[in-house]
Amino acid sequence: MLSGENSEVKGKKKSADKEKRLKEKIPKEKKPKEKKPKEKKVKADGKERKQSKILSLRNKIFVAFLVPIIFMIIVGYTAYFNAAEGMSEKFEESTQQTINMAVNYLDMSCTYVQSEGFRYAVDSSLEEYFIGMMKKDKITQSKYISDTRLTLMAAQQANPFIENIHFVTKAGIPIISTATTSLDYDGIYNEYYDDMVAISEDGRTPPKWVDDHARLTEHMGLKMDDYFISYQMPTTSKFAYIVIDIRESAVRDILLDMDLGNGSVVGFVTNTGKELVQENLKEGEESHLVAGEPVYYDKDFYIDSLNSDELSGAKDVKFQGEKYLYLYKKSEVSNTMLCALIPVDIVTGQAEAIKTITITLVIIATIIACLIGLFITFGIQKNMKSISKELNEVAEGNLTVQVKTRSRDEFLGLAKTANNMIANNKKLVTKLISTVEQLETSAGNVNTASEDINNYSGDITRAIDEISEGMNKQAEHAQECVLKTSVLSDKIKDISQMVGAVEALVDQTEKMIEQGTRIVQVLSERAQETSNITARVGDSIATLKTESETINGFVQTISDISEQTNLLSLNASIEAARAGEAGRGFAVVAEEIRKLADDSSRAAGEISRNVQNISAQTATSVASAKEAEDMVALQTKAVSEVIQVFEDMSKQITGLFENLKEIANSTEAANKDRDDTLDAVENISAIIEETASGSALVREMANQLLNSVDKLSETANALDEDMQGLKTEISVFKID
Repeated sequence: MLSGENSEVKGKKKSADKEKRLKEKIPKEKKPKEKKPKEKKVKADGKERKQSKILSLRNKIFVAFLVPIIFMIIVGYTAYFNAAEGMSEKFEESTQQTINMAVNYLDMSCTYVQSEGFRYAVDSSLEEYFIGMMKKDKITQSKYISDTRLTLMAAQQANPFIENIHFVTKAGIPIISTATTSLDYDGIYNEYYDDMVAISEDGRTPPKWVDDHARLTEHMGLKMDDYFISYQMPTTSKFAYIVIDIRESAVRDILLDMDLGNGSVVGFVTNTGKELVQENLKEGEESHLVAGEPVYYDKDFYIDSLNSDELSGAKDVKFQGEKYLYLYKKSEVSNTMLCALIPVDIVTGQAEAIKTITITLVIIATIIACLIGLFITFGIQKNMKSISKELNEVAEGNLTVQVKTRSRDEFLGLAKTANNMIANNKKLVTKLISTVEQLETSAGNVNTASEDINNYSGDITRAIDEISEGMNKQAEHAQECVLKTSVLSDKIKDISQMVGAVEALVDQTEKMIEQGTRIVQVLSERAQETSNITARVGDSIATLKTESETINGFVQTISDISEQTNLLSLNASIEAARAGEAGRGFAVVAEEIRKLADDSSRAAGEISRNVQNISAQTATSVASAKEAEDMVALQTKAVSEVIQVFEDMSKQITGLFENLKEIANSTEAANKDRDDTLDAVENISAIIEETASGSALVREMANQLLNSVDKLSETANALDEDMQGLKTEISVFKID
């Protein structure tokens, strides 16, 4: 059912679309296309000209010349970088060797000083002097001091590093020293030892090498500038200290012999911060160092090297805002460190010369390459302008032009090739003109044929639409028949269901009637029993009335006895009063008899009243029993009538049930006929739908044909327009 409605809607929609297209196609007019080939060409030419400027031959030649120059720059920079790096490494290596040799020389001299001091420390004759064995003989002591001093001076002269040798003795024994000939300097061993222990690292063992012995210097009036460091050791008996001063000038000579370049700063630095610095300057050049301020001791790079486990090393540092190469070497003997600061310019000086030469050569090569490139590009541009001018005329349509050039190189071949191209284009345009004329005639024929086909397609489409419309109406009627048959089928089904429900209700009603009949029969039996019981109750009430009358006789008798007793009691009281005291007891008895008589009289009165009440109630009960008996009789009659009604209802229900069975059988037969009718209508509807589908397919094919005709017409129109444009374009060419 839904498919029929959908096909109907689709058929109407397609018919409406088809009619709309036909109405649009009948008054169809040709609209010429708006062409702007010249503007596009201008834009394209502008873009090509812009690209030609960027990718011009001149620029390419310049790039070709600049590529080797760029490689020369890269090679020069690489050579400079490698040379600077290699020279820096070589310079650093050679400078480090120089520093190592200077430190080794100082260590060797200090080792000799240590052996010299050890020789004095174990000298037995000196031990005798130190312990005071010569103190009693002043002449012998003086002579020994003089001889010993001469020996020390000989050792001083033999070793240029020795400034002075001192034997620091205990109090009471004169100090022996090469610094003085006087014997007035008493020994200060204990004080000197305490000073050395105070500056020791562990607080117990005095250091062997120190850069200051202030107490001894002050005691003997020495100059601290005369020595740089001092070696000291106690004698074997611990009665004297051997102190040997290292000459500062000798150490400075080592620094002067180290020529590390202009602006370099070298110096020995002790662990406690004493510096001996030498700056290498040209004549007339002022020092950058500040007098009185340390050069190395408070700098981070020195502290790092001092704390380092390495004995030597090098790194780039900043000193006074300039870049320097910092090198150091630790002395393994004297607890000093030789440090050097060398300007980076000295390290890379030769490499800078290479850099200058490379830059100069690159600039010269660039100028030469540019001149050669300009000469070559000028000749190329001249030929290209000549050829381009003639080819531009060809591009404008003049095919009679001949390309000429005075050059004898590749441009001559280019000119010949261009002339061949012009000749071939001339032949091609000539053939194209004749082909365009033939194509124009064919386009007109195609346009005429497409109009005829379009008219035929419109007639076919209208006929198909009429067939489709008739089929759609048949489909509507068939669908309406199906709908009505379906509604009838639904109603028959509802009736069948209702008949089934009524049958079920009839069965239930019949059962209820049977049950009601049984209940009414039981009720009739119970009513009969109630009537019998009511009769017996009436008899019992009559008997009770008779007995009540008998009781009334007894009550009268009791009343009489009570009156007689009362009279007897009165008489007894009278007689007791007469008897006086003797009759008092009898009076009491008489009183009791009177009371008994009164009680009996009251009881008799109560019994009489009760009996009267019972009689009254009995009379009422007799009347009620009579009424109940009458009502039970009426109920019995009503029950009999109800039983008769139930029997009549049962008969009617049985007849109704038979009729319902006949209706159900008829409904089943009608339902079967309805199914057959519905199948037949559905088959008719399916055939109509298939026919409508075939009609729709034919209409679709006709529409496709119409669309094809439209496209063909559009193609013919476009071909006509293109022919007109092609004729316009071809008319530009000049071949005569």
